Amino acid sequence: MKDKGWFSRNIRKNRRIYAIIYISYILILSGLALYYRNMSEKTFVARAEVAEMTEDGVPVEDPREGVVILGNRSKEWSEGLTPGFNKGMEYDFIIKNNTGGDIREWEAEISFASEYVIDSSWNGIYGVGSDHSLTVKPDDPTKSVASGEEKKFGLVMISDKEQKPKEYRLYYKSDFRITDAPIFWLILAAAVITVTVCITDEVNNRRYRKLRKWQEEIQDILLESFSTFANIIDAKDPYTQGHSLRVAEYARLIAGRMGYSDTEQERVYWIGMLHDIGKIGITDVILQKPGRLDNSEYSTIQTHVDIGGEILKDFKALPDIADGAQYHHERWDGKGYSKHLAGKEIPEIARIICIADSFDAMTSPRVYRKALSVDFARSELVKCAGTQFDPEIVPIMVGLIDDGKVPVNLEE
Repeated sequence: MKDKGWFSRNIRKNRRIYAIIYISYILILSGLALYYRNMSEKTFVARAEVAEMTEDGVPVEDPREGVVILGNRSKEWSEGLTPGFNKGMEYDFIIKNNTGGDIREWEAEISFASEYVIDSSWNGIYGVGSDHSLTVKPDDPTKSVASGEEKKFGLVMISDKEQKPKEYRLYYKSDFRITDAPIFWLILAAAVITVTVCITDEVNNRRYRKLRKWQEEIQDILLESFSTFANIIDAKDPYTQGHSLRVAEYARLIAGRMGYSDTEQERVYWIGMLHDIGKIGITDVILQKPGRLDNSEYSTIQTHVDIGGEILKDFKALPDIADGAQYHHERWDGKGYSKHLAGKEIPEIARIICIADSFDAMTSPRVYRKALSVDFARSELVKCAGTQFDPEIVPIMVGLIDDGKVPVNLEE
Protein backbone atom coordinates (compact mmCIF):
# COMPACT_ATOMS: atom_id res chain seq x y z
CA MET A 1 0.00 0.00 0.00
CA LYS A 2 1.05 3.62 -0.24
CA ASP A 3 4.11 4.71 1.75
CA LYS A 4 2.81 6.79 4.65
CA GLY A 5 6.23 8.32 5.40
CA TRP A 6 6.43 10.47 2.27
CA PHE A 7 4.57 13.36 3.91
CA SER A 8 6.89 13.45 6.93
CA ARG A 9 9.91 13.34 4.62
CA ASN A 10 8.45 16.20 2.58
CA ILE A 11 7.93 18.29 5.73
CA ARG A 12 11.52 17.67 6.85
CA LYS A 13 12.76 18.61 3.39
CA ASN A 14 10.78 21.87 3.42
CA ARG A 15 12.06 22.73 6.89
CA ARG A 16 15.65 22.20 5.72
CA ILE A 17 15.00 24.51 2.77
CA TYR A 18 13.54 27.20 5.06
CA ALA A 19 16.51 26.83 7.42
CA ILE A 20 18.95 27.29 4.53
CA ILE A 21 17.05 30.39 3.38
CA TYR A 22 17.06 31.87 6.92
CA ILE A 23 20.79 31.21 7.32
CA SER A 24 21.39 32.85 3.93
CA TYR A 25 19.45 35.93 5.04
CA ILE A 26 21.42 36.09 8.30
CA LEU A 27 24.76 35.76 6.48
CA ILE A 28 23.84 38.45 3.95
CA LEU A 29 22.58 40.84 6.64
CA SER A 30 25.67 40.15 8.78
CA GLY A 31 27.87 40.90 5.80
CA LEU A 32 25.99 44.12 5.10
CA ALA A 33 26.21 45.18 8.75
CA LEU A 34 29.96 44.56 8.78
CA TYR A 35 30.37 46.46 5.50
CA TYR A 36 28.43 49.48 6.73
CA ARG A 37 30.27 49.44 10.04
CA ASN A 38 33.61 49.56 8.23
CA MET A 39 32.35 52.31 5.93
CA SER A 40 31.25 54.36 8.97
CA GLU A 41 34.80 54.26 10.33
CA LYS A 42 36.39 55.18 7.00
CA THR A 43 37.70 58.73 6.47
CA PHE A 44 36.61 60.30 3.20
CA VAL A 45 38.23 63.27 1.49
CA ALA A 46 36.41 65.87 -0.60
CA ARG A 47 38.71 68.12 -2.64
CA ALA A 48 37.72 70.95 -4.93
CA GLU A 49 37.76 74.71 -5.45
CA VAL A 50 35.76 76.73 -2.92
CA ALA A 51 32.48 77.51 -4.69
CA GLU A 52 31.26 81.09 -4.59
CA MET A 53 27.96 81.99 -2.93
CA THR A 54 25.87 85.10 -2.44
CA GLU A 55 25.53 86.95 0.83
CA ASP A 56 22.37 84.92 1.48
CA GLY A 57 24.30 81.66 1.24
CA VAL A 58 22.98 80.72 -2.19
CA PRO A 59 25.52 79.07 -4.52
CA VAL A 60 26.38 81.13 -7.57
CA GLU A 61 26.48 77.89 -9.55
CA ASP A 62 24.61 74.62 -9.03
CA PRO A 63 26.27 72.86 -6.09
CA ARG A 64 28.18 69.70 -6.75
CA GLU A 65 27.06 66.35 -5.43
CA GLY A 66 28.67 65.11 -2.23
CA VAL A 67 30.09 67.39 0.47
CA VAL A 68 31.05 70.87 -0.76
CA ILE A 69 32.32 74.08 0.79
CA LEU A 70 30.91 77.40 -0.33
CA GLY A 71 32.65 80.69 0.47
CA ASN A 72 31.86 84.41 0.32
CA ARG A 73 33.79 87.53 1.30
CA SER A 74 31.02 89.46 2.98
CA LYS A 75 33.07 92.50 4.13
CA GLU A 76 36.43 94.18 3.57
CA TRP A 77 38.05 97.36 4.91
CA SER A 78 41.41 99.10 5.12
CA GLU A 79 41.05 101.59 8.03
CA GLY A 80 41.80 101.04 11.71
CA LEU A 81 44.03 98.05 11.17
CA THR A 82 47.01 96.88 13.18
CA PRO A 83 50.25 98.46 11.87
CA GLY A 84 51.81 96.29 9.20
CA PHE A 85 48.41 95.16 7.85
CA ASN A 86 46.45 97.10 5.29
CA LYS A 87 43.50 94.77 4.52
CA GLY A 88 40.75 93.42 6.71
CA MET A 89 38.32 90.80 5.38
CA GLU A 90 35.35 88.85 6.70
CA TYR A 91 34.65 85.44 5.18
CA ASP A 92 31.57 83.27 5.59
CA PHE A 93 31.75 79.58 4.73
CA ILE A 94 29.14 76.85 4.48
CA ILE A 95 29.62 73.09 4.38
CA LYS A 96 26.75 71.64 2.38
CA ASN A 97 26.03 67.94 2.83
CA ASN A 98 24.59 66.72 -0.46
CA THR A 99 25.23 63.05 0.33
CA GLY A 100 22.69 60.48 1.40
CA GLY A 101 24.04 60.17 4.94
CA ASP A 102 25.13 62.28 7.90
CA ILE A 103 28.76 63.39 8.18
CA ARG A 104 30.72 63.71 11.39
CA GLU A 105 34.23 64.33 12.77
CA TRP A 106 34.92 66.64 9.86
CA GLU A 107 37.98 68.84 9.36
CA ALA A 108 38.37 71.44 6.63
CA GLU A 109 41.61 72.75 5.12
CA ILE A 110 41.15 75.86 2.97
CA SER A 111 44.24 77.19 1.17
CA PHE A 112 45.12 80.89 0.83
CA ALA A 113 47.90 82.47 -1.22
CA SER A 114 49.82 84.41 1.40
CA GLU A 115 50.24 85.10 5.09
CA TYR A 116 47.33 86.34 7.22
CA VAL A 117 46.28 86.56 10.84
CA ILE A 118 42.93 85.41 12.26
CA ASP A 119 41.40 88.33 14.11
CA SER A 120 38.19 86.57 15.18
CA SER A 121 36.11 83.51 14.24
CA TRP A 122 32.85 81.68 15.01
CA ASN A 123 31.28 78.23 14.89
CA GLY A 124 34.54 76.33 14.83
CA ILE A 125 38.07 75.76 16.09
CA TYR A 126 40.57 77.42 13.79
CA GLY A 127 44.25 77.17 13.05
CA VAL A 128 46.74 78.31 10.40
CA GLY A 129 49.21 75.97 8.77
CA SER A 130 52.74 76.68 7.61
CA ASP A 131 51.48 76.75 4.01
CA HIS A 132 48.94 79.46 4.91
CA SER A 133 46.08 76.91 4.87
CA LEU A 134 43.17 77.54 7.18
CA THR A 135 42.15 74.54 9.29
CA VAL A 136 38.69 74.36 10.80
CA LYS A 137 37.22 71.75 13.12
CA PRO A 138 33.72 71.66 14.61
CA ASP A 139 33.42 73.37 17.97
CA ASP A 140 31.23 70.42 19.08
CA PRO A 141 32.71 67.22 17.62
CA THR A 142 29.71 65.14 18.74
CA LYS A 143 27.39 66.93 16.33
CA SER A 144 26.85 65.68 12.81
CA VAL A 145 25.83 67.49 9.66
CA ALA A 146 22.72 65.72 8.53
CA SER A 147 22.05 64.85 4.92
CA GLY A 148 20.61 67.86 3.08
CA GLU A 149 21.68 70.25 5.83
CA GLU A 150 24.62 72.67 6.17
CA LYS A 151 27.18 73.90 8.68
CA LYS A 152 28.05 77.60 8.77
CA PHE A 153 31.30 79.00 10.05
CA GLY A 154 33.39 82.12 9.39
CA LEU A 155 36.26 84.35 10.43
CA VAL A 156 37.76 87.79 10.21
CA MET A 157 41.33 87.93 8.94
CA ILE A 158 43.84 90.71 8.43
CA SER A 159 46.64 90.65 5.88
CA ASP A 160 48.97 92.86 3.98
CA LYS A 161 47.18 92.03 0.75
CA GLU A 162 43.85 90.83 -0.51
CA GLN A 163 43.14 87.15 0.20
CA LYS A 164 40.92 84.76 -1.69
CA PRO A 165 40.17 81.15 -0.71
CA LYS A 166 41.32 78.68 -3.29
CA GLU A 167 41.18 74.90 -2.98
CA TYR A 168 39.79 73.02 0.00
CA ARG A 169 40.20 69.54 1.37
CA LEU A 170 37.45 68.28 3.63
CA TYR A 171 38.07 65.16 5.72
CA TYR A 172 35.01 63.52 7.23
CA LYS A 173 33.36 60.30 8.31
CA SER A 174 29.91 59.37 7.15
CA ASP A 175 27.22 57.62 9.17
CA PHE A 176 26.37 54.67 6.97
CA ARG A 177 23.24 53.01 8.27
CA ILE A 178 22.26 49.60 7.02
CA THR A 179 18.66 50.76 6.96
CA ASP A 180 19.60 53.28 4.26
CA ALA A 181 20.44 50.45 1.86
CA PRO A 182 17.59 49.36 -0.45
CA ILE A 183 18.94 45.81 -0.40
CA PHE A 184 18.34 45.71 3.38
CA TRP A 185 14.64 46.35 2.91
CA LEU A 186 14.50 43.88 0.02
CA ILE A 187 16.05 41.19 2.19
CA LEU A 188 13.84 42.14 5.12
CA ALA A 189 10.75 41.97 2.90
CA ALA A 190 11.89 38.62 1.54
CA ALA A 191 12.48 37.38 5.09
CA VAL A 192 9.01 38.52 6.17
CA ILE A 193 7.48 36.82 3.14
CA THR A 194 9.48 33.66 3.86
CA VAL A 195 8.41 33.65 7.50
CA THR A 196 4.80 34.18 6.44
CA VAL A 197 5.04 31.34 3.93
CA CYS A 198 6.74 29.14 6.51
CA ILE A 199 4.07 29.83 9.14
CA THR A 200 1.30 29.31 6.60
CA ASP A 201 2.98 26.12 5.42
CA GLU A 202 3.31 24.85 8.99
CA VAL A 203 -0.34 25.65 9.74
CA ASN A 204 -1.40 23.90 6.54
CA ASN A 205 0.88 20.96 7.37
CA ARG A 206 -0.73 20.57 10.77
CA ARG A 207 -4.17 20.74 9.24
CA TYR A 208 -3.10 18.28 6.57
CA ARG A 209 -1.63 15.92 9.17
CA LYS A 210 -4.93 15.93 11.05
CA LEU A 211 -6.84 15.39 7.81
CA ARG A 212 -4.43 12.68 6.69
CA LYS A 213 -4.69 10.95 10.07
CA TRP A 214 -8.46 11.01 9.75
CA GLN A 215 -8.22 9.73 6.16
CA GLU A 216 -5.86 6.95 7.23
CA GLU A 217 -8.27 5.97 10.00
CA ILE A 218 -11.12 5.88 7.49
CA GLN A 219 -8.90 3.97 5.07
CA ASP A 220 -8.03 1.44 7.78
CA ILE A 221 -11.72 1.03 8.59
CA LEU A 222 -12.50 0.51 4.90
CA LEU A 223 -9.64 -1.95 4.47
CA GLU A 224 -10.68 -3.91 7.55
CA SER A 225 -14.31 -3.85 6.43
CA PHE A 226 -13.44 -5.02 2.92
CA SER A 227 -11.14 -7.69 4.32
CA THR A 228 -13.94 -8.86 6.59
CA PHE A 229 -16.34 -9.05 3.64
CA ALA A 230 -13.71 -10.94 1.65
CA ASN A 231 -13.22 -13.40 4.51
CA ILE A 232 -16.99 -13.88 4.77
CA ILE A 233 -17.14 -14.61 1.04
CA ASP A 234 -14.22 -17.04 1.17
CA ALA A 235 -15.60 -18.71 4.32
CA LYS A 236 -18.56 -19.98 2.31
CA ASP A 237 -16.13 -22.18 0.40
CA PRO A 238 -13.28 -23.55 2.55
CA TYR A 239 -11.31 -24.44 -0.59
CA THR A 240 -11.02 -20.77 -1.62
CA GLN A 241 -9.80 -19.39 1.71
CA GLY A 242 -7.67 -16.28 1.07
CA HIS A 243 -8.68 -16.24 -2.60
CA SER A 244 -10.21 -12.73 -2.56
CA LEU A 245 -7.19 -11.18 -0.84
CA ARG A 246 -4.74 -12.85 -3.23
CA VAL A 247 -6.75 -11.77 -6.27
CA ALA A 248 -6.83 -8.23 -4.87
CA GLU A 249 -3.04 -8.23 -4.44
CA TYR A 250 -2.41 -9.65 -7.93
CA ALA A 251 -4.75 -7.06 -9.44
CA ARG A 252 -2.95 -4.27 -7.58
CA LEU A 253 0.44 -5.48 -8.82
CA ILE A 254 -0.83 -5.63 -12.41
CA ALA A 255 -2.28 -2.12 -12.11
CA GLY A 256 1.07 -0.86 -10.80
CA ARG A 257 2.89 -2.28 -13.84
CA MET A 258 0.25 -0.65 -16.06
CA GLY A 259 1.13 2.79 -14.68
CA TYR A 260 -1.72 3.27 -12.24
CA SER A 261 -1.09 5.81 -9.47
CA ASP A 262 -0.84 4.71 -5.83
CA THR A 263 -4.40 5.87 -5.21
CA GLU A 264 -5.69 3.99 -8.26
CA GLN A 265 -3.81 0.85 -7.19
CA GLU A 266 -5.55 1.01 -3.80
CA ARG A 267 -8.89 1.31 -5.59
CA VAL A 268 -8.08 -1.76 -7.71
CA TYR A 269 -7.07 -3.65 -4.56
CA TRP A 270 -10.42 -2.94 -2.85
CA ILE A 271 -12.38 -3.81 -5.97
CA GLY A 272 -10.46 -7.08 -6.21
CA MET A 273 -11.35 -7.97 -2.62
CA LEU A 274 -15.09 -7.84 -3.39
CA HIS A 275 -15.05 -9.33 -6.89
CA ASP A 276 -16.80 -12.51 -5.63
CA ILE A 277 -19.26 -10.79 -3.29
CA GLY A 278 -22.09 -12.25 -5.35
CA LYS A 279 -21.28 -15.72 -3.95
CA ILE A 280 -23.10 -14.78 -0.75
CA GLY A 281 -26.25 -15.27 -2.82
CA ILE A 282 -25.28 -18.82 -3.84
CA THR A 283 -26.35 -21.72 -1.65
CA ASP A 284 -23.66 -23.45 0.40
CA VAL A 285 -24.78 -26.77 -1.03
CA ILE A 286 -23.39 -25.77 -4.40
CA LEU A 287 -20.34 -23.85 -3.14
CA GLN A 288 -19.26 -26.63 -0.83
CA LYS A 289 -20.20 -29.58 -3.05
CA PRO A 290 -17.42 -32.24 -2.81
CA GLY A 291 -17.05 -32.80 -6.50
CA ARG A 292 -17.58 -31.27 -9.91
CA LEU A 293 -20.78 -29.30 -10.52
CA ASP A 294 -23.42 -30.49 -12.98
CA ASN A 295 -24.71 -28.15 -15.69
CA SER A 296 -27.60 -26.86 -13.57
CA GLU A 297 -25.35 -26.14 -10.62
CA TYR A 298 -22.74 -24.50 -12.87
CA SER A 299 -25.46 -22.24 -14.33
CA THR A 300 -26.50 -21.29 -10.82
CA ILE A 301 -22.98 -20.41 -9.69
CA GLN A 302 -22.53 -18.28 -12.81
CA THR A 303 -25.26 -16.00 -11.48
CA HIS A 304 -22.88 -14.78 -8.75
CA VAL A 305 -21.56 -12.10 -11.15
CA ASP A 306 -25.02 -10.61 -11.65
CA ILE A 307 -25.76 -10.83 -7.94
CA GLY A 308 -22.45 -9.07 -7.17
CA GLY A 309 -23.11 -6.35 -9.73
CA GLU A 310 -26.56 -5.77 -8.27
CA ILE A 311 -25.23 -5.61 -4.69
CA LEU A 312 -22.54 -3.06 -5.59
CA LYS A 313 -24.34 -0.99 -8.22
CA ASP A 314 -25.11 1.83 -5.78
CA PHE A 315 -21.62 1.90 -4.26
CA LYS A 316 -20.64 5.23 -5.84
CA ALA A 317 -17.75 6.05 -3.49
CA LEU A 318 -15.51 3.51 -5.26
CA PRO A 319 -15.77 3.84 -9.04
CA ASP A 320 -15.87 0.58 -11.07
CA ILE A 321 -16.44 -1.66 -8.04
CA ALA A 322 -19.66 -3.02 -9.55
CA ASP A 323 -17.88 -3.63 -12.89
CA GLY A 324 -15.25 -5.73 -11.13
CA ALA A 325 -17.90 -8.01 -9.69
CA GLN A 326 -20.19 -8.04 -12.74
CA TYR A 327 -17.72 -8.62 -15.60
CA HIS A 328 -14.68 -10.50 -14.26
CA HIS A 329 -15.84 -13.76 -15.95
CA GLU A 330 -16.23 -12.18 -19.41
CA ARG A 331 -13.76 -13.41 -22.03
CA TRP A 332 -11.75 -11.48 -24.61
CA ASP A 333 -13.41 -13.53 -27.39
CA GLY A 334 -16.93 -12.86 -26.09
CA LYS A 335 -17.61 -16.40 -24.86
CA GLY A 336 -17.67 -15.57 -21.16
CA TYR A 337 -20.62 -14.79 -18.89
CA SER A 338 -22.99 -13.25 -18.22
CA LYS A 339 -23.21 -10.37 -20.73
CA HIS A 340 -20.95 -11.94 -23.39
CA LEU A 341 -18.91 -8.79 -23.80
CA ALA A 342 -15.78 -9.00 -25.96
CA GLY A 343 -12.43 -7.22 -26.24
CA LYS A 344 -12.31 -3.72 -24.83
CA GLU A 345 -16.07 -3.71 -24.35
CA ILE A 346 -15.11 -5.40 -21.08
CA PRO A 347 -14.14 -2.74 -18.50
CA GLU A 348 -10.39 -2.67 -17.90
CA ILE A 349 -10.79 -3.37 -14.18
CA ALA A 350 -12.68 -6.59 -15.02
CA ARG A 351 -10.00 -7.64 -17.54
CA ILE A 352 -7.34 -7.20 -14.83
CA ILE A 353 -9.32 -9.13 -12.23
CA CYS A 354 -10.12 -11.88 -14.77
CA ILE A 355 -6.41 -12.70 -15.14
CA ALA A 356 -5.69 -12.36 -11.41
CA ASP A 357 -8.71 -14.52 -10.56
CA SER A 358 -7.85 -17.23 -13.13
CA PHE A 359 -4.22 -17.48 -11.99
CA ASP A 360 -5.20 -17.90 -8.34
CA ALA A 361 -7.93 -20.41 -9.25
CA MET A 362 -5.36 -22.53 -11.09
CA THR A 363 -2.71 -22.37 -8.35
CA SER A 364 -5.15 -23.04 -5.48
CA PRO A 365 -6.39 -26.51 -4.49
CA ARG A 366 -9.99 -27.60 -5.19
CA VAL A 367 -11.98 -30.45 -3.74
CA TYR A 368 -11.75 -32.27 -7.05
CA ARG A 369 -8.02 -31.56 -7.76
CA LYS A 370 -4.73 -30.43 -6.27
CA ALA A 371 -3.27 -26.98 -6.92
CA LEU A 372 -1.72 -26.64 -10.36
CA SER A 373 1.89 -25.51 -10.67
CA VAL A 374 2.86 -21.90 -11.26
CA ASP A 375 4.60 -22.91 -14.50
CA PHE A 376 1.42 -24.59 -15.75
CA ALA A 377 -0.70 -21.55 -14.83
CA ARG A 378 1.81 -19.29 -16.59
CA SER A 379 1.64 -21.37 -19.76
CA GLU A 380 -2.16 -21.32 -19.67
CA LEU A 381 -2.17 -17.53 -19.44
CA VAL A 382 0.13 -17.30 -22.47
CA LYS A 383 -1.90 -19.89 -24.43
CA CYS A 384 -5.23 -18.18 -23.72
CA ALA A 385 -4.04 -14.61 -24.40
CA GLY A 386 -6.33 -13.20 -27.09
CA THR A 387 -9.11 -15.75 -26.46
CA GLN A 388 -9.93 -15.80 -22.77
CA PHE A 389 -7.60 -13.02 -21.59
CA ASP A 390 -6.63 -9.51 -22.68
CA PRO A 391 -3.47 -10.05 -24.78
CA GLU A 392 -1.99 -6.76 -23.56
CA ILE A 393 -2.38 -7.55 -19.86
CA VAL A 394 -1.21 -11.18 -19.96
CA PRO A 395 2.47 -10.20 -20.56
CA ILE A 396 2.31 -7.96 -17.49
CA MET A 397 1.13 -10.84 -15.31
CA VAL A 398 3.74 -13.14 -16.85
CA GLY A 399 6.40 -10.53 -16.05
CA LEU A 400 5.26 -10.46 -12.41
CA ILE A 401 5.51 -14.26 -12.27
CA ASP A 402 8.99 -14.23 -13.86
CA ASP A 403 10.12 -11.49 -11.44
CA GLY A 404 8.99 -13.54 -8.44
CA LYS A 405 6.33 -11.04 -7.41
CA VAL A 406 3.59 -13.63 -8.00
CA PRO A 407 2.37 -15.81 -6.35
CA VAL A 408 2.18 -14.17 -2.91
CA ASN A 409 2.07 -15.72 0.53
CA LEU A 410 -0.46 -13.78 2.62
CA GLU A 411 0.83 -15.37 5.81
CA GLU A 412 4.29 -13.76 5.52
